[in-house]
Amino acid sequence: MKPITRQDILAHQSAVSWAEPYQVEQDLLLCQAMVALFDDDFLSSQIAMRGGTLLHKVQLAPAARYSEDIDLVVVGPRPADHIRLAIRRVLADVLGAPKKSVWDTLVLTIRNTIQPSSILRMTYSMASIIEPSRTLGIVVEANVTERIPHRAVIAIPFSFPFRGKNVQTRLKGFEIHEMLGTKMRALFQRKRGRDLFDLYWALTQSPTPIKPEEVLASFQHYLSLEGTEARREELVSILDTHLKDREFCSDTEGLLRADISYDPQLAGGYIKSHLLKLLSK
Repeated sequence: MKPITRQDILAHQSAVSWAEPYQVEQDLLLCQAMVALFDDDFLSSQIAMRGGTLLHKVQLAPAARYSEDIDLVVVGPRPADHIRLAIRRVLADVLGAPKKSVWDTLVLTIRNTIQPSSILRMTYSMASIIEPSRTLGIVVEANVTERIPHRAVIAIPFSFPFRGKNVQTRLKGFEIHEMLGTKMRALFQRKRGRDLFDLYWALTQSPTPIKPEEVLASFQHYLSLEGTEARREELVSILDTHLKDREFCSDTEGLLRADISYDPQLAGGYIKSHLLKLLSK
């Protein structure tokens, strides 16, 4: 894929709604990286995408929230190091060589911290074209532990305009109810307000209706993999604590489209009444 130019970035502004020019530039790089990953025959048979970038740029497009990373899960049988080498190879033309490439462990559980996931984290860093004094950063993560999704991975069309043409591919990604089940897990596993926004926005704005009971089924599937369960009262308490935290409530500042008005307290109440209330205990 050809290196992007200032003119490419200015043209991409018609496709996205981010306030800052560097965000438009980084969005274009993300688009190119997503196509590169899933146009590769080997990788497309081994990985699936989940996370905020998939949710907003593909499943709930046009994106309501800006994101700056690519969250992958290895769903094929090939060894983890083969995946690492392939990701590095296909992204070289788009993002260059990663500034840092490490194996890490990440606790993705709510309570049971003895089963961390093994994560490949590649951090890419490049000078901005549109704002030369700024350094852009894109993180690509691949979970090599959670290889068996709750639901079948699906193929999802993805495209973006570039130099008068429509660049397109078919991503492999989590079905949206499982996607939101993992978002629900993240909401209670860490303290980032964007997880609350993502759940709320999907439940209220998805072009295809979301079934809350199916979101809960996937959420509880991941709890069962921990060998644990979370009671409604406990989850409400965690969410209430989050909503009292100023950093949590301001996490989405500068990340949302200018036309979106968002109230974390209202969103929290919605999640309690439309998701947590459905838990049997």
